[in-house]
Amino acid sequence: AILFITHDLGVIAEIADEVLEMYRGEMVEYGPVLEIFAQPRHPYTKGLLACRPPLDHQPDRLPVLRDFLEPAEEQRPTKVIARPPITDQAILQLSHLSVSYAARGSNFWNKKSKVRAVDQVDLAIFEGESLGLVGESGSGKTTLGKALLRLVPSEEGRLLFDNRDLFQLPDKDWRRLQPNFQMIFQDPYASLNPRKPIGEALIEPMQVHGLYGNRRQQEEKAVEVLELVRLEADHLRRLPKAFSGGQRQRICIARALALAPRFLICDECVSALDVSIQAEILNLLADLRDQFQLTLLFISHDLSVVRFLCDRIAVMRAGKIVEIGTGEAILDQPRSAYTRQLIDAIPKGL
Repeated sequence: AILFITHDLGVIAEIADEVLEMYRGEMVEYGPVLEIFAQPRHPYTKGLLACRPPLDHQPDRLPVLRDFLEPAEEQRPTKVIARPPITDQAILQLSHLSVSYAARGSNFWNKKSKVRAVDQVDLAIFEGESLGLVGESGSGKTTLGKALLRLVPSEEGRLLFDNRDLFQLPDKDWRRLQPNFQMIFQDPYASLNPRKPIGEALIEPMQVHGLYGNRRQQEEKAVEVLELVRLEADHLRRLPKAFSGGQRQRICIARALALAPRFLICDECVSALDVSIQAEILNLLADLRDQFQLTLLFISHDLSVVRFLCDRIAVMRAGKIVEIGTGEAILDQPRSAYTRQLIDAIPKGL
């Protein structure tokens, strides 16, 4: 007998016989999986099922739980932001990027061969687009993202931004450009110092880069970015432990926005969240992308999430890009056998 606890409804539908749905500490539905998912009775169950990004089309927005849990008269209309057109100008042009690590067990006395984590990757990311990067664990997705921000050294390759090779820039010149490039990491619990109020987390990068003048002006900017991610000004003085996982990820998004970046890397930034919170964060990222004309590199293993948010999808395996194209082309007519394997691995129970 197995008790399988998860927020992934697709996995439940694939492997379980019965399902028990809990909401605010109480059981709200219990019964056979096929029956509950085909004819949910409780609004919470209906909301969870509706929040999952569809794989067969790309909606403008995802439903969220409050659409099902709040009375209709209390719902407020969602403001739709017109999306700026994607340009044909590459904001980043990557050529022959390779990144290697020493094999596990290597040391000064026992030198072993290197592991090529990123292998001769060529990639153009266009101004204003959202590019999804997918692949199995260990395929090199996160290493590629870190290499774009010079967080790991590249073995070879060029990275052009405004006709300058970022890999060849002296540190002082790269430091001046750093605010243009920001990253949202996977784990919102590890991304914030538990001993410092979140206001300090937002203000610190401003101080590091000498932005927005004095402390008062920096606090005003911190309030501004907090409100952009739909949190309150009085949250500035609170410690991270006062916030849920979804709220912490909003804070991490606010911290990235504080430097007014042009290019944002999201590294599995919704994978630790349940499907209802995930939908809220994805809608938020789409709104912010359109409002500030951001360019996104969205790293994920979840093809349905990438299909919702991204204009193009790049499939990565063993350090190489094996296929790239629109979401429709990649998911409906994949050319690579590996891409077909990724699609076939998606739970089909729902």
